Amino acid sequence: MMGELVNTHRLTRLLGSWEDSDGTLSNNLASGLRLLIENGQLPAGCRLPSERQLAATMGLARTTVGAAFDELRDDGSLNSRAGIGTFVSSAGRTAGARGDARLQSFLERRIMGRVDLRSAAGQALPMVAEELGRLSAADFEPLLGNHGYYPKGLPALREAIAQYYVADGLATSAREVMVTAGAQQAVHIITRSLIEAGDVIVVEEPTYRGGIESLRAAGARLVSVKSGDEGLDVGFFADALERHRPKMALILSTVHNPTGSCLENDKRLEIASLAGEYNVTIIDDASTADTLCRDNRPLPIAGFCSNTITIGSASKLFWGGLRIGWIRAQADVLSSLVAAKSAEDLGTSIPSQIATERLLRRVPEARCLRRALLEDRLTEVLARLAYLLPDWHVHPNQGGASLWIQLPKGRSALAFAEQARRAGVDLLAGPTFSISNECDNHLRLAISAPREKLETGLQRLAHVWNSWAR
Repeated sequence: MMGELVNTHRLTRLLGSWEDSDGTLSNNLASGLRLLIENGQLPAGCRLPSERQLAATMGLARTTVGAAFDELRDDGSLNSRAGIGTFVSSAGRTAGARGDARLQSFLERRIMGRVDLRSAAGQALPMVAEELGRLSAADFEPLLGNHGYYPKGLPALREAIAQYYVADGLATSAREVMVTAGAQQAVHIITRSLIEAGDVIVVEEPTYRGGIESLRAAGARLVSVKSGDEGLDVGFFADALERHRPKMALILSTVHNPTGSCLENDKRLEIASLAGEYNVTIIDDASTADTLCRDNRPLPIAGFCSNTITIGSASKLFWGGLRIGWIRAQADVLSSLVAAKSAEDLGTSIPSQIATERLLRRVPEARCLRRALLEDRLTEVLARLAYLLPDWHVHPNQGGASLWIQLPKGRSALAFAEQARRAGVDLLAGPTFSISNECDNHLRLAISAPREKLETGLQRLAHVWNSWAR
C-alpha cells in the first residue's frame, strides 16, 4: 500500500467521533489520527490528504489541521516530503481494525446525549424471548453425547432453512444449506473461498460497506454498476459483463442496502439470463429480504439462475443477537465453503441454532409483525422529514429500517454529516456505500432508534441544516 492516497471521504469516516475527547481541536484530531495509525487502519506508507483538503472537508481552520499534522510529525507518526505529500511513517503496534463507519455504532462507547442514526439494527420480536424461554435441558440432551461441532450447521436448522425457501417458491434441500454466524461471516467465507486476487467482481453503486470491504480484502478488482429506485440497472449490468468479463456479481436483490429497492421478477430473469450467457456467478445477499413491506414476494434469484449463491439471515427478521445466518448454494459449491468455514470455526452457537430452528416455523407471523413495526415507524419519520426538512428528497423504499436521502444539488452529504456529528447526531454519508467515494449528494438515515431519540435527532438535523445550508 506504499504511497496509496487515503482520500478525505474515507479519512473522515475512519476518524468517527474524534472531537468527543477533552482538549483542543488540533490535539483531538492528532489523537484520532494516531489511533488509526496504531491500529493499522492507516498503514505505513499511505499518503494523507493535504492540510487544505482535509480542513475544507471537515469544516476546520487550516491552522487546526496543520497543528495536528505538526504534532504527528514531531512524534514520528507522519513525515512530509516537499512537493509530494504527507505519509504515515509508523503502522503502530497492532494490525487489527475497528471497522468502517458502518460499525462504529456498535464499537464506540455510548456518549450521553448523542443520537446515533447509523445502525438500522432493530429490537428483537417478542417471539424471540418466547422461544428462548421454552428451551430446556431436554432440547440439548440428544446433542450432549457428542463433540457438539457442526461446521455445516445442525441438521434440523438446515432443514428448516430449506423449507423457508420452499415456502418462497424455491426448491431447496438441506444439503444445499450451510449455517453461519451471521450474514457478514457468510460474505467473508464466500469471498475468502471463491475469489482470488485480481478477480473482477461487479458490485452495485451504491452497495453496503461490508461487501466492499470483504471483496477488497480478498484482492478483488471491483467494477460498479448503477443501482437506483428499481434496483440494479440491467442495461449497465450487461455492458459491464461485456466489457469486463467478471467472475462474480454481488447483488442485493430484496430491500437493497442502502436504497431500499427491490428487483422485480422480470429484471431478475434478465439478470439471470445475462449471468448464464457470460458464465457469471451471482452472489445474492438477501439477508434483508424479510423486511420487505408488501404482500407479493418476488422469487429468489436462485429460482431463475442455478449459478447463484444466496445469503440469508435471522438478524433482520427476528434479532441480531441470535448471530445466525446461512448460505444456500449448489452442493458442489457448498462443499468448498464448508471446508473454509471449518478452518475458521468448528460451528455456530448450538443454543442459537435450536432457537432459530423454532423461530423459522413462525416466519409468516414474524414477517407480519416486523412489517407492521417498520411501516408504523416509516409513516412517522416521513411525516416529520416532510415538515422539518422539506427540501430533502427521500427515495421510495420497499422495506428495511433506513432511508436513502438525496440532498439538494450542490450539497455535500459528507460535509453535512460532519456538521451533524458536531451537533450530536451520527449519520452515514453516501460515500460510505461507494467503491469510488461517489454518492456524496446522498446520506442514509436509520429509523430504528427509540422514538424519543429519533425525534431528538431529526430536530437537531433540521436545526443544523437550516443554519449550514444557508
